[in-house]
Amino acid sequence: MSAVGKFLQVDGDRFLVKGATYGTFAPDAARGQFPPLERVASDFAQMAQYGINTVRAYTVPSVELLDEAARHGLRVMVGIPWPQHIAFLDDEELRAGIRRDVRQTVARLGNHPGVLMFALGNEIPADIVRWHGRERIEAFIRELYDEGKTVAPDATFTYVNFPPTEYLDLPFLDVCAFNVYLHDEASLRKYVARLQHLAGNRPLLLSEAGADSFRQGEQYQADLTSMQLRASFEEGACGAIAFAWTDEWWRGGHPIEDWAFGLVDKARQPKPALQAVARVFADAPFSADVQQAWPKVSVVICAYNAASTMEDCLGSLARLTYPDFEVIIVNDGSNDATGDIARRYPWMRLIEIANGGLSAARNLGLARATGEIVVYTDADVRVESDWLTYLVQPFVTSDVVACGGPNVAPADDPWLARAVALSPGGPTHVLLDDRIAEHVPGCNLAIRRDALLAIGGFNPIYLRAGDDVDVCWRLQARGGKIGFAPSALVWHHHRPSIKAFWRQQVGYGEGEAWLMPHHPDKFVGGRTSWQGRIYSPLPFIRSLTGTRIDSGVWGTALFPSVYHPGAALFAIFPHTPTWLAGSVALALVGVADMATDGWLAASGLGVLLTLLGVAGALVSAAKCVAYALATDVRTLPPVPGRSPAVGRAMVRGVIAWLHFIQPLARKWGWMRGRFSSAEEAVVSAVTAPTMAAPASTATDVSEALRALSARSAEQRFWGESWTNGEAVLTRVVHHLRSLRLSRRIDIDDGWQMDRDVSVPIGPWGWLDLRALVEDHGADKRLLRIGHRLRPTPAGTVGAFTFVGVLAVMLIGPPFDATLRELGVTCAAGVVVMLVWRVSRTLATVRQACTRAAYDVGMVPIGLPTPVTSATSLLGRTRLRDAVPPAHDNA
Repeated sequence: MSAVGKFLQVDGDRFLVKGATYGTFAPDAARGQFPPLERVASDFAQMAQYGINTVRAYTVPSVELLDEAARHGLRVMVGIPWPQHIAFLDDEELRAGIRRDVRQTVARLGNHPGVLMFALGNEIPADIVRWHGRERIEAFIRELYDEGKTVAPDATFTYVNFPPTEYLDLPFLDVCAFNVYLHDEASLRKYVARLQHLAGNRPLLLSEAGADSFRQGEQYQADLTSMQLRASFEEGACGAIAFAWTDEWWRGGHPIEDWAFGLVDKARQPKPALQAVARVFADAPFSADVQQAWPKVSVVICAYNAASTMEDCLGSLARLTYPDFEVIIVNDGSNDATGDIARRYPWMRLIEIANGGLSAARNLGLARATGEIVVYTDADVRVESDWLTYLVQPFVTSDVVACGGPNVAPADDPWLARAVALSPGGPTHVLLDDRIAEHVPGCNLAIRRDALLAIGGFNPIYLRAGDDVDVCWRLQARGGKIGFAPSALVWHHHRPSIKAFWRQQVGYGEGEAWLMPHHPDKFVGGRTSWQGRIYSPLPFIRSLTGTRIDSGVWGTALFPSVYHPGAALFAIFPHTPTWLAGSVALALVGVADMATDGWLAASGLGVLLTLLGVAGALVSAAKCVAYALATDVRTLPPVPGRSPAVGRAMVRGVIAWLHFIQPLARKWGWMRGRFSSAEEAVVSAVTAPTMAAPASTATDVSEALRALSARSAEQRFWGESWTNGEAVLTRVVHHLRSLRLSRRIDIDDGWQMDRDVSVPIGPWGWLDLRALVEDHGADKRLLRIGHRLRPTPAGTVGAFTFVGVLAVMLIGPPFDATLRELGVTCAAGVVVMLVWRVSRTLATVRQACTRAAYDVGMVPIGLPTPVTSATSLLGRTRLRDAVPPAHDNA
């Protein structure tokens, strides 16, 4: 048995856990805490009769019991118990004994065909975790995991957690298992969705669920237990286990008489819950009648020179279990065997065109799609058999207009491609909450066909990247929601070389630069301002958000709240091109001055600048190395011709290098995108569905210089629906605060006639805003927002002092030449700092105003008419010219 993505596999086939817990029973010196073998055989036969395929045992079974399970086609989840209800970490001898028991148990049973997985503990109490600290508990469970893997590398391991300690971070486990007892279906589904994100790209197992028929009645038990199991399967769990098989239960030194969680009673007579659970297991993961009501889906594959992965992709699509779908392949001018491979699947529709870019190809697939849902994936992707089922489910159960899922590097990728997958910059999802996304990658993206046509399809300007981000933002701008299905996982081959990785990141940087003019409200200071959280298991991405836990008073919360505040500046800044460029510049200035024996060298500053520059570069390199060392590389394939130790060192070296070059490649691509050709700029102006004035660093600085000289500037927006200044200013203040421009934003209290909102620029000045909405009749409105610089008293005194001191140094009594040069250099630095500070503040304020204008339905003035109709979409892709009938196999 192995964990593959979000599910388990046995002998290469999908294995859904359909289980029941077994025990604990009264202890016996010969057989442990299990019934006689005859009773076990009878129980296992009855379980198999009702569709149960997994038995969860809380104590270590004998080999004979495992043999009996295998004889009836059952797998056993073996629990390895230890004294977890005491402060076990305080006793070194006890800790050593626990590790020894795990090692011996796994060595004895690890290769038995009746074993499904090992559970390294069950529900360590929250107060024990608080006593020892979560880090020590996590480290100890890791020790147990390593002990087990050492003696049985192919065995599967989990730790069974529960809601009070859900914050334990255990990403190394093969399976994420949780005991959950929630009686409200909506609450249960919501919590399972949360657990899916804790599980990440691993299987999620609901390891206990059920109800007590003693207190709540047998019919309520049947209804509740079946609901819990059904909801778990439909939410993408790899399985669910009912608690318990029988009412016979022994705990704490005596039998339990006042609880009755069993599917059968003590005499093994079935209760209604057994039949209800059997029906859920028979239908899992989705019943046939549910799938029959699901919409037709068009799967669109856009391929360019994809011969190396095309067979793998199309072969996996042929194994889909979804009831009603078509596959459309758009061969975008490939000059390899891509088209020939596609023709091996005659039931898939092949369209061959001249190369025109990814977005144009996706629009062509949209135009030819007949399904209600259009699903996009890439030719370098392999899908799971139930992929479409989970991806389409949110369209049936909610009002989303789009949905996406995770993408993971397959285990058969070569080691360098797997190293690329463990480096930053890959396509990933950004979530607003556990179900709603801000962005999902285009390699695993489903959209309602009418919603995509309504926004004009994909924008053909995005030749290599950025098209999926643009579509997600435009769908949301029209009020649409984007869902996320964690079990709709695809296997995405990553770039197989460093050169290919560099090209990919440059393309992403270009796409980001092209996004800025179209979505200025989504950028702050030239960087994407995601409102959601980027989900990734990579150490670098995880370092960008901290974790704060509210576990209730004295740790009594049954469901602790986990928050992810923003990262400290130092966690991000050394990983930016700005930091590295500044470090190199300081070092070069210092070295150059010392080489020419300049005044910096004479004063000792040259050596200091050189050391600061070198130290800055070393900090960047050290952080990249630290991220590489924190990356788990044990599952990567070996490096050919290298020993395991040397191979791991090579992999970590590559990962560190990719961490270092990734932001540089993105920045280089961004600069290329900002200075793209005039032809691309014209295409952008004509085709972009929502356009605004481009923003760049050069623009920000020029605006700042203009503001410093003229002290005022203005933005204008046009709308054709009623609004007023109060509505606009309220939204401006909201966006300014969300952008965290300043802790203090002054709002007119009625006594200020010359300003509505004031934003501080350090202690030296203010940027004042005034808003005017002009009425041009028939609800047509012109919004004018003026920006004016206003110095503070401290700023005025400082300016006069600065000018006076500088004048004295330049025209007053003679000063030493070195001091004069130093004064001029400092003065230039002050001016540059002032211009930079004003430009950053002005740019952020302008973006906040643009966001506010968009909120009330207004657009920047003087922009071209948007192209959003389906007719325009088809015209932009030039269908008649691009699709010669002789090559259209549709």
